[in-house]
Amino acid sequence: MIQESIEEFNSNNNGVEFDLIEKDGVLEELKKRTGSIAYIRTEDDIVVGGFIHNVKGKRYVFPVPDPTLIYFNNAQLNIAAITKHKEELIRKVDIEETLSEPALNEIYNFYGVTSGFVIFLFTAIESFVNQVLPDDFEFRNELKRKTEIFNKQQIQESLDFKTKLKQVLPQATGKDYFRNQTSSNDRIWKLKDFRDEIVHTKPDDNPLKYDHLIKTSLNFKYEETLDAVAKFMNHYKPDYIIECDCGMDF
Repeated sequence: MIQESIEEFNSNNNGVEFDLIEKDGVLEELKKRTGSIAYIRTEDDIVVGGFIHNVKGKRYVFPVPDPTLIYFNNAQLNIAAITKHKEELIRKVDIEETLSEPALNEIYNFYGVTSGFVIFLFTAIESFVNQVLPDDFEFRNELKRKTEIFNKQQIQESLDFKTKLKQVLPQATGKDYFRNQTSSNDRIWKLKDFRDEIVHTKPDDNPLKYDHLIKTSLNFKYEETLDAVAKFMNHYKPDYIIECDCGMDF
């Protein structure tokens, strides 16, 4: 989580002023108003936005997380499961051992966590791009005979992933992560290709029609791709993804 001052937090939320939950008196006042927006200050002095919400007749203070970080974290959490289920799958399909039964459970478990990683990490990138773009930003696509102008909503709904990363972000931020081709940004394109294969599978009469997906799942560089996405995000928002001091990556 990123630590922000109260001033920074308000400026990052379009000037909406938040009440600060610090004292019991303030909290009691906010409890009277379901739907109120409030700060929550943690023991580490991190300011988190939250809201008051009624659940089964009782009011609670819910923090509002950054969805991009949630998607990124969910992808990261899948890495350990990918390693575990891959080892189980490989052991079960070893042709030098007796194959007592098909490794159906193992392949379902393995492909489940690998596809989860890919979809969450790709969604994190899309969410991040939407977050970085200013609300009033307009993308100008200058063609030979005309100039197309897209507002933020039109960018989100009408432009493809590659256009957003290679053309929209440089205009919006003045930074171009994809100016030069590197092994790091190449992993992002491979993530996109893998994600497209997962969500756009097409049925046919081939009994092995999904074999390429499994092969890709077995060979994909998960940790390297996670690192590449973190590097991409930090290029536009320094220290957005940081290593924690909890004994785990990031």
